[in-house]
Amino acid sequence: MRRRTTKKARHGVRRFTCLLAAVLTLGACGIAPTEVRGLGRPPVISYSPTWVTVYLLSDGRLVPKKIPVGSDSAKNIVDTLFRAGKQLPRFRTGKQLPIKGLTSALNDFSHHGTETTRYHDDNQRNDPAGNLGYRLSVIVTGGHEMSREGLAQITCTIRQNKQESIWSVEVTRLFPGQPKTWGEHTCFEYRDLAAKGVRLPP
Repeated sequence: MRRRTTKKARHGVRRFTCLLAAVLTLGACGIAPTEVRGLGRPPVISYSPTWVTVYLLSDGRLVPKKIPVGSDSAKNIVDTLFRAGKQLPRFRTGKQLPIKGLTSALNDFSHHGTETTRYHDDNQRNDPAGNLGYRLSVIVTGGHEMSREGLAQITCTIRQNKQESIWSVEVTRLFPGQPKTWGEHTCFEYRDLAAKGVRLPP
């Protein structure tokens, strides 16, 4: 006794027949599946860091050292200066020494922030165009009295990298205790602290 074919079964057969015909038609048109091919290593983005010059100390004298930074903003430059003085590479003996024998007078302080203000000093600048320069306020925390060498490190580092825009540097301690400022400076006044053969910025 033959089984009657249901509508559902007949519909399934027709669907399979249509799919088979479609596959055969594509094959007849010359379309063949392709293999996955490797295209080699992904592209590598090269990164060229910006180099800035910071001033550290050797026997109390200012010595320049080039250090790579992500950007040459004033904040990054000052951050790099403070960080450079505290980086103590570890040797096989386990003893820690400052970078290549250099030290810093800023290790008791931390950089809190920087602010720029515009000003024009007619007594120091003979600028007929009337261009305005900037004063950079460097705000620190910690420590007590900042030494002349520490002020020279900050001032000369900023002036070395920002001579065109920053005319003077002011250093202020925010805390502990009452806020205190050590005044406004240029690197020229610290020329007596330059190590032998080192030429400081103005």
